[in-house]
Amino acid sequence: MPLRRIVYFLFLLSAAAFALFYDSWISTVLLLVIAGLPLLSFLLSLPFARRLSVRIDAPETVARGGNAMIRVSFLSKTSPCILPGEIRIALFDRMDDARTVKRFRTPPSGEIPFSASHCGVWQIEASRARVTDFLGLFNFSADRPAPARISVMPVASPPEILPDFTVLRAVSTKPKPGGGFAEIHELREYRPGDPMRTVHWKVSAKTDDLIVREPQEALNCRALVSYAMTADRDDADRTLDTLAWISSELLRMEIPHTVFSRQDGAADRIECASDLDALFLRLLASPLADGGEDHPLPAADWHYRLEI
Repeated sequence: MPLRRIVYFLFLLSAAAFALFYDSWISTVLLLVIAGLPLLSFLLSLPFARRLSVRIDAPETVARGGNAMIRVSFLSKTSPCILPGEIRIALFDRMDDARTVKRFRTPPSGEIPFSASHCGVWQIEASRARVTDFLGLFNFSADRPAPARISVMPVASPPEILPDFTVLRAVSTKPKPGGGFAEIHELREYRPGDPMRTVHWKVSAKTDDLIVREPQEALNCRALVSYAMTADRDDADRTLDTLAWISSELLRMEIPHTVFSRQDGAADRIECASDLDALFLRLLASPLADGGEDHPLPAADWHYRLEI
């Protein structure tokens, strides 16, 4: 834009000199036209600069190894905006603490190819957004949107040595809260307040005492998966891929478990797929660091130590 202002100023000086040394109606009209062009350009640009804002369209999640497209555009009351402008988009890698700036001019809408080569969360924000009038002499700033995010999710991959899942079985039972139907039940003597429908009449007839069925539910063993991340991006990818596979397998077997970080001592209880998604979104947005494996492990009946 400074260059355009300089060029316009030179044209204006040339028209003024022409009008000064060549006294005719042509020179006067030319000077008035050139002098009035900025105002005309400003007035013609105003309708396109009203309610000017930036829009960033990006997918929320991408699987590692995939590709995506980030689309950025100017919007106004007369959407889309046709004024020339410039957008600077900053991509912040939260795991690596790295920042990349992409710059492009509009119109048309800009597109930024995104290659999901590593797991992580990328924050996308418009660091600068403005348009100019048709002559490029006046600036109009645009409202910038809240930062968008792309989460590159791990691809579940089994480890080289598969965990031994055979010990993950019910090790004991407990009375089922509220009673009701259960495939497992225990027999005990009748206590005042027990529903009569729970009485086991055949056994009661043999023992001459009222015996009732007490529904039981299984207590699964306490399962623990521990991990440690490193600052190496490839190692971190393999750790997350393996963690995703092990936790998914445990959920498939309907086994709640705890995922424990040996670095910072964070323990996440995983009982459903949404718990696992929340864990990964937190891990993907955390900076990578080496060391810090000093935290004691929680008590568990089954433990898988994830090593890369």
